[in-house]
Amino acid sequence: MIRIIILFLFFIFGCVQNENQNSLIYEVDINQTEIGYPINLDIAIKNLDEYYSIQEMVWSDSSLWIADSSKVLIKSSEIDTLERSLHLNFEITFWDTGKFTIPPYSMIINFPDSINATSFITDPININIASVIDSTMLSIKNDKPIKEIEFPYERYKAFLISIILLLIAFIFYLWRKRNHEAPLIRMKFFNKDPRKDSVKKLNQLKFQNISSEIFYEKLSVILKKYLQNQYYVISFEMTSDEIKTFFNDSDLIAILDKIDSVKFANKEYSSSEKKYDLELTKKIVRKLL
Repeated sequence: MIRIIILFLFFIFGCVQNENQNSLIYEVDINQTEIGYPINLDIAIKNLDEYYSIQEMVWSDSSLWIADSSKVLIKSSEIDTLERSLHLNFEITFWDTGKFTIPPYSMIINFPDSINATSFITDPININIASVIDSTMLSIKNDKPIKEIEFPYERYKAFLISIILLLIAFIFYLWRKRNHEAPLIRMKFFNKDPRKDSVKKLNQLKFQNISSEIFYEKLSVILKKYLQNQYYVISFEMTSDEIKTFFNDSDLIAILDKIDSVKFANKEYSSSEKKYDLELTKKIVRKLL
C-alpha cells in the first residue's frame, strides 16, 4: 500500500510544470474588427536566462504580408528586453475587408549555457475585417464639396491689374516722348581724373579780398580730396602729422604747416603769400607720387 502511495505522489509531482521552463505566449486583443481599427498582437517569452541574447526576430514570410501598405500597416512596434523575459507588441491596421492571416513570427534566442540557439515561433492568426458600412445604412451621404481657398490678394486683383496697366501706359508715354537727338549723359566718376579735377578747382580759387581762414580752409579741402581720390587714403580723418608721415614731401609739409597755423593760431597772410601757397599746391598736385 505504501509503495502505491509513493508511486502516486511521484507521478503527480512529475506532471507539475517546471517553473523555469521557457514559455511562449502570444495573443491578439480582438479577432474581428472593422476596417481602419488597429489590432494589438502581444508576444512574450518568459522564464529566460538572465544573460540571454537575441539573434534574430523576423516574420516567417520575410515581411511580404505588409509590403502593400494600402492593405496592411504596422503603425508601431515595441520591444521590451526584460531581465528574464522578452515582450513584443505590434499595432496592426488593416485597410481592406475580408479574411487576413497574420503569419508566424520567429524569434531565435541564444543562451550562455547552450551551444545551439533556441527558436520560438508563433502560430498563424486569422483575422476577420468587416466593412464600416452595414445593412442598416439605407443611403450614404455624399462627400462635402471642396471649399475653394480665397487668397488675400484676390479681393485686390482688379486694383492691382489697374495699377499695372497704368504703369505700362506711362512707360509707353515716356518712350514716345523721348528726345532722340539728346545725347546720353555720361556718368562721371569721382576719381576718374583727380589730378585734373584738383588743378581745375585750384585755378578757380580766389586769393584776393578773402580772409586767410576761408582761403586756407578751401585749399585744405581741395588738397585732401585730391589725396583721397588719387591715393585712396582717408585724408579727411587723418591729422596733418599723419599725412606728413605718409607722404614725406617737403612742399606738402610746408602747405600743411601753413594751413594749421591759420586753423589753430588764427594767423593772417598777405595776398602774395596766398598766391604763392596756391601755386605751391598746384605743384604738389602735379608732381606728388
